[in-house]
Amino acid sequence: WFWMQGQGEGEARVLTFTTLVVANLALIVANRSWRQPMLATLGIPNRAMWWVLGGAVLFLGLVLGMPALRELFAFAPVHRADVALALAAGTVSIVWFDVLKLVNRRRTLRSRA
Repeated sequence: WFWMQGQGEGEARVLTFTTLVVANLALIVANRSWRQPMLATLGIPNRAMWWVLGGAVLFLGLVLGMPALRELFAFAPVHRADVALALAAGTVSIVWFDVLKLVNRRRTLRSRA
């Protein structure tokens, strides 16, 4: 989508990378439970998960914010609005999994009734 909007290769690369990182982090959270919604699992204690999430977010922030790291990855500087769109796209890409959990839970409840 960014490419089709006339953005350069560096912009498309950095926003695709950001979307993939966010989607993978959301997938980690979503896969913690096959029954509970993604946000409900955040209340379940798991120090390792928070270290992984924190480290990934820190690294992503460094890559997006430090010119030397951006150049290493051949990323272009990005605007906050574009980063917000990439964050939303990465998160929404996993929401289907929560919908699937809800559908399966309702089927299970109906079959028991």
